Amino acid sequence: MDPFHEWPDGNVRLVFDASDTDARKHVSGWAMRNTNNHNCHILKKSCLGVLVCALHCTTPDGGKIHMRPAICDKARKKQLGKQCPNGSCQGRLELMPCRGHCGYPVTHFWRQENNVIFFQVTDLTLSLHLMDLFGL
Repeated sequence: MDPFHEWPDGNVRLVFDASDTDARKHVSGWAMRNTNNHNCHILKKSCLGVLVCALHCTTPDGGKIHMRPAICDKARKKQLGKQCPNGSCQGRLELMPCRGHCGYPVTHFWRQENNVIFFQVTDLTLSLHLMDLFGL
């Protein structure tokens, strides 16, 4: 069995014990939303990206401004264009999407069989760049 990873990077295939709480909850550090894949045995989730300041503002300690986007489309749209959370910055929040190889969407697949949970990430080639950029 593999150890659980909150921030999977790259094309990954892992197998978790079905008793792993994080795996059972389909936890991810990335903002993900359920996607209809027409297969009731496989849970498919798509990466939503990260909200960043359009003016690349930083926090008082020098960190980049970034926020997890809302899962709901309507709530996420309301987040876009809001003022940067750094009060001294006039920038607005914009969405940096997750895009994998050749612009394909980044997808997580979860499937449970008996006492194991199978997990796969496809086209998560941008995640390492995002993690470096935001110090995640």
